[in-house]
Amino acid sequence: MFQRFPFVRFTFFFALGIVSRHYLGEVVLLPQQLLFAFILGYLFLLFKNSLEYQRVLAILSFVLLFSLGAYRLDFYLVDDVGDFESTKAYKAQLISEPEEKKNSARAILEVYELLNDSGWVKSESRVNGYFSKEEGLTLSYGDLLLINGAPNETTPPANPGEFDYRNYLAYQNIHFQQFVGDDFDVIGHAEPNWFVARAIEVREVCVAQLSQYIESPKSRAVVLALVLGVKDELDNELIQSFSATGAMHVLAVSGLHVGIIFGIIFWVLKAVGLHKRKYRWWMAAISILVLWTYALLTGLSPSVLRAVTMFSFVALGRALFRKGNIYNTLSLSALALLLYNPYLIMSVGFQLSFLAVFGIVYLHPKVYGLWQVDNYFLDKVWSITCVSIAAQLATGPLSTLYFHQFPTYFLVSNLFIIPAAFAILIGGLILLALSFAPAIAALFGTVLGGLVSLVNWLVAQVSRFPNSTIDGVYFSILDTWLVYAVLGGIILFLVTKKGAYLKLGLSCALAFSISQIAHFNSYSDSLELSVLDASNHSVIDLRAGFKGSVFANDEFLNDPESQQFSLSGKRLMSGVKQKIEEDELAVSQTNLPFGKLMVFDGKSILWLNSPLGDFDFDQIEVDFLVISNNAIKSLKQLEAFISADQIILDKSNSFYTQRSLLVGAKENQVDIHQVSANGYFSSLWRK
Repeated sequence: MFQRFPFVRFTFFFALGIVSRHYLGEVVLLPQQLLFAFILGYLFLLFKNSLEYQRVLAILSFVLLFSLGAYRLDFYLVDDVGDFESTKAYKAQLISEPEEKKNSARAILEVYELLNDSGWVKSESRVNGYFSKEEGLTLSYGDLLLINGAPNETTPPANPGEFDYRNYLAYQNIHFQQFVGDDFDVIGHAEPNWFVARAIEVREVCVAQLSQYIESPKSRAVVLALVLGVKDELDNELIQSFSATGAMHVLAVSGLHVGIIFGIIFWVLKAVGLHKRKYRWWMAAISILVLWTYALLTGLSPSVLRAVTMFSFVALGRALFRKGNIYNTLSLSALALLLYNPYLIMSVGFQLSFLAVFGIVYLHPKVYGLWQVDNYFLDKVWSITCVSIAAQLATGPLSTLYFHQFPTYFLVSNLFIIPAAFAILIGGLILLALSFAPAIAALFGTVLGGLVSLVNWLVAQVSRFPNSTIDGVYFSILDTWLVYAVLGGIILFLVTKKGAYLKLGLSCALAFSISQIAHFNSYSDSLELSVLDASNHSVIDLRAGFKGSVFANDEFLNDPESQQFSLSGKRLMSGVKQKIEEDELAVSQTNLPFGKLMVFDGKSILWLNSPLGDFDFDQIEVDFLVISNNAIKSLKQLEAFISADQIILDKSNSFYTQRSLLVGAKENQVDIHQVSANGYFSSLWRK
């Protein structure tokens, strides 16, 4: 394969160098003098053009491509030279649009000056900034801000299995964050990128036009997401329905949408005769122009840029009549993207997009050829089914690794979702084109809105099917590779009929089973008391084997987003059902005026979450005391009433309460675990 498709080899080794530099650091970087010597040696042997040097050339090409990938990431990384420890204020520019969050607005800031004791000094760093929602949403891409205070370094995951937001930001060269609130002033405006600024303006106009002619909020939300990639109006109900049916990909403008537009361009140009050889460059130029115009409509979002780049290379490949080299074309587009931004290799969207396209290109013809259908309609149904199977086989293991669920009815939903995506995308673009004629646009918008409402209803119905998703699936990175090896071995066996591939697949299936059993066996006979590091929340999680029970403040119990972020990952790893309402662990508990007393496997836990007051009660001796919600101000309040082997201060306590209790603990030599400073608390023992 590497001989027939050289760019597959080039991209693979280049990407391997990037990944190695990221995980292993500078140790993988060859000395520059040695790298230069390898390049000269490679060129010398290449010009010798002798078969006897082919193996040496192959090894040298691997080393060079690997090293170039490692060095490309090394050059891409930004050194944060700002001394934020002594910073009093700083000047920064918004290099992203403000993004609306639940209680704030988020934007990426590029710092260019710091104010410290020496005055204003130049700096180069990026900050993940959070603003108050009211003030933040008034900001614009390119605004120059004067911000008081200093940012902090981004923090690692606070709880086991929690999403690694620090790594996510690091892939964007962001290593600091700050809640700015309203403590800033706008001091100017300068566009970081003229094209991006114009694209954002164009997208805002398009959003206004589509919003004007589609009245239903849910229909409008889907059209904006599917046509322009604007997902601000999607509510949790829509997201959950599309996710449960395996149709979430249609709400993120990417390869599917750009592929639909590319297919339509090709069909139109073919209809007018521009597909002939003498017009091939016209066809390529028109295709690329239309694709990049669509990218402009979406505000040049990263996912669209990836897809448009991919199909631009496909258009060029067609112009060169290299239809048999689709793998080369796709690999070359991936290589170009990685040269521009090497950290794209870590992007979920990048990985899934290219895997899906490769999977469809390779697997669709083979699956489609298994059944010959004479009926035109059934043939189209079978073709869409084959596309769904191919894409799911290619992306399923990776999707499970990232999202921990598998849609069981994806074949059913894709039968109408893919044609519907085609119709809604084209309908949305037609509606934009008709906006100059309000009466016609209003009528067309009503029809389009009705179509989307029907699609939303169908998606909701499928999502309510019994066991529509397999939730809580835990894969490690090793497990994911093993599943891909199993699928690869079975597919290659069916294609080549070679028993070695089947043996490989079965061996990897056995290794996967052993890996899963070993992982979950470590949790099966253990018990755990945890106090989570959840912002401003009090969360106690008890686990016995694969059963759990949570005790938390009402705000956390009624906030699925906080549960998903802080708790679900931990439960996923240990095999406990992720939803709190499905808890199966029975815990003996007694409600007290000042909290709750629990007995868990012979260990007593007192959750002190209300003031002790003047209640008259006998002294309570417990193994664990969890103090929440500023229930006490001083440890002296506990002396006559409560005795505990371990005291835990959770994050619902104020800074001043925690400081007072820690001072008292130091004076009395009492050991206190402070979650805000020491992190997540866990006590683990065996049955």
